[in-house]
Amino acid sequence: MQVRFTHLGCFIEKEGRVIAQGRIYGRMFILDSSDGGTAMFANGQKVESDIDLWHKRIGHANYQRLQDLQSKQVVFRLPKFSGRKAQICEACQLRKQHRLPFPNECIQIRNELDLIHSDVWGPTQNISLGGSRFRLLHRRHTWIYLIERKSEVI
Repeated sequence: MQVRFTHLGCFIEKEGRVIAQGRIYGRMFILDSSDGGTAMFANGQKVESDIDLWHKRIGHANYQRLQDLQSKQVVFRLPKFSGRKAQICEACQLRKQHRLPFPNECIQIRNELDLIHSDVWGPTQNISLGGSRFRLLHRRHTWIYLIERKSEVI
């Protein structure tokens, strides 16, 4: 199977034949499903019927959406979900939490470098030639420092 992206859209091909195509919408490709084809395929000796498992597999879709996928047969060979009630998903609950806004305090700076905005990220998959796995980014002038440990920031 091969996916091609062009200025006209995206094309999914299998054995040289286009089996699906999508159109460009802004900076995104939208797969055309107007032919009533299936969007997913569930296959195997024993396909799990646990609705919580399918909730996680399909990007934490809400449970009503999962029931719709089943009733409209959007997923080929999707099993009937077990009759038990769906559990509360911890990841979904955390995603719905709201953070308090930052306080509107006025910070007075008297000297250069009294206040520095920076980000630390890592460990990265690729290690630098010097052995660094973390990156420190200072925002004002976009300076990037390679560091071996997060503790080097302080």
